[in-house]
Amino acid sequence: MRATINGLRIATVALFSYWVLLFIGTHMPANKLIAFMHLASMHQSDKVLHLGAFAGLAFLMAWAIPTNMHKLYQNTLLAALVTVAYAGLDELLQIPVGRTADWNDFYADCFGMGIGLLVYSIIRALILRAQWNLFQDPAQTK
Repeated sequence: MRATINGLRIATVALFSYWVLLFIGTHMPANKLIAFMHLASMHQSDKVLHLGAFAGLAFLMAWAIPTNMHKLYQNTLLAALVTVAYAGLDELLQIPVGRTADWNDFYADCFGMGIGLLVYSIIRALILRAQWNLFQDPAQTK
């Protein structure tokens, strides 16, 4: 049984919520973003923020895309494609709000996507292995 909130998968709700917050954060005008980062004491590199944000987006996207046991990683490939496309679109959509489109930000987004999908793949493999061991007959393993 899948975990749901009013019939919606938790993974889908988490992805939608995160993506909306990410869009708002990446489309704040530059002067408001600097003020926000100062208030939040976020003196990290801009690239680290991009990396972390897109790692989270890719992880949640891979989790939210349904898949079956015969095509275990098709959701990971689809999540990668959508995340890269969104990273490029996100950079271009920042121009109208007074921010700049930057190739280095795009590269950080893509690197973050890779980290997020790697973490997702590791966690998924561990869960599937644990489930496989849970449902195996102990008498057959001897």
